[in-house]
This record gives sequence, C-alpha cells and structure tokens, in this order.
Amino acid sequence: MLARLARRKITLIGAALMAVMLVLGTLGPVVAGNPTRMDVASRLAPPSAVHWFGTDDVGRDVFSRVIHGARLSLLVGSAVVALSLVVGVSCGLIAGYYRRLDNVVMRVMDGLMAFPAIILAIALMAALGPSVANVVLAIGVVYSPRVARIVRGSVLVIRETAYVEAARALGAADATLIGRHVLPNCLSPVIVQGSFVFAAAVLTEAALSFLGVGVPPFVPSWGNILSDGRLYLQQAPWLVLYPGAAIMMTILGLNLLGDGLRDLLDPKLAGDSVHESRGLQTQRAN
Repeated sequence: MLARLARRKITLIGAALMAVMLVLGTLGPVVAGNPTRMDVASRLAPPSAVHWFGTDDVGRDVFSRVIHGARLSLLVGSAVVALSLVVGVSCGLIAGYYRRLDNVVMRVMDGLMAFPAIILAIALMAALGPSVANVVLAIGVVYSPRVARIVRGSVLVIRETAYVEAARALGAADATLIGRHVLPNCLSPVIVQGSFVFAAAVLTEAALSFLGVGVPPFVPSWGNILSDGRLYLQQAPWLVLYPGAAIMMTILGLNLLGDGLRDLLDPKLAGDSVHESRGLQTQRAN
C-alpha cells in the first residue's frame, strides 16, 4: 500500500510540505530565536541577510514570528483533530449503533452544522475569551459534527453486516461488538477526514486571530501577523507575503496528503489501481 502511495507524486509533494512545516515548527526556538524581541531602529526593514523576512512595525523579526506561528498552527491543528475525533467518533458510534439515540444525537449535530463554521467559532470565542485552549475548544466543537456524520454513516452499514450479526447471535456484548468489529472498520474514512479537519483548523485559527478573537495578540500567530501587516500592505508587503505563503503551503500539503490517504484507504480506488497496474503489465508483456 505504501508503494502505491509513494507512486503518486502529488501525495509525495504534500508529505514533503508537511515534513518541512513539522521540522520548522519543532525546531522553532533553535532556528528562529525570540519572536518578541524588538529592534525599533530597524522597524519595517526589508528582507536582508540579517532579517530574512524583514521586520514589522516595531522591529520584530518576521522570520522568527512566522516560524513560531507554524508551531502554534501545528499545535492547534493536532489538538483540534484529537478533540474532534474523540467527540465525533463517540457521537457517531452512539447514533449509528443505538437507533433510539440516533435522532437525539444527530439533531444536536445538525444544529451545530447549521451555523457557518467561522461564525460559530467567533461566537464561542466571544463567550470563552482569547486563549490557545479556547481556540482549540471552539474549533473542535465546530468540526466534531462533520466527523460524527461520517462515522454514523459507516456504522449504519457495518452494524448490518453478516459478521456483526453472527457475533451478536453468539451473545457478544454491545461494547465488544463496537470495539472489536464496528470501530476498526469505520476508521479509514475517519483518518482521511482527520487530515482535512487539520487543514480547516489551521485556516480557522488564522482567521480567528486575524479578526482579533483568536489567540492573544502577544502570541505569534499567522493570523496576528497578517492582521498587523495589513496596515502596512503598500509600505511593507513582506508582512503579509510570508505568513500568507506559510498558510498556503500548509493547507496545500494537508489537502494533497489527505487525497493520497483517501486513495490508499478506499478499497474501490485501491481495486482500480490494482487493475490498472495489471493492465499495464499485460500491455508490456504483449
């Protein structure tokens, strides 16, 4: 399977982009220095050998702030994925397996999905206050219903399969059926959805910070950098160019990687790939 995934150049590009972001985010303090250090004499300095990405309006190094912003985005994205998967998978399993709870659980999920994602996130942040933990909680609440719907749809199919019915007839408890037979067989679409939730979380966090309702202003964030830089767009375009490029690379890498995981884990696409390769081998043999 990994060989089939590696043959897709698009997937390798996505994996490479994410690897670069992961390395930069992990080694941020080593390669980037202090993102809050001010050098007022060098304010709005263009990119140079001293300041690779230039400086902002108070002399802070933009390269350092972008790298530390990558750390924040990766942290928020990972935490949101974990939270949304835990909540979404739990709600989806309950709604799909227990018919009497399906209507109650899914109507709550539908109610959350009725709001546009960014509007619901802004409302939650207005109620909770600006902090990294609250950003994770707000975005996790926004994207959990999407995971729940995917899991519920898979569970509704899996619970009616012959092997689940056979295990139920042998007297297996519900917890055993869910943990041993139902959950493992609905993880493939959840893993793929997790990559797209990660991308959406990074983008939503940047949007919240840009609007001033995300992380506190003193925390380096791509959204905060863009928000500060928009006031100097004509005078210092590098203030929005580099954080914008970082967001674009991260989202692009996650989406390309998610597409590759979908092709790897989807049995139908995998079958098509096998038939294609066999056809090519036959043509070469002839």
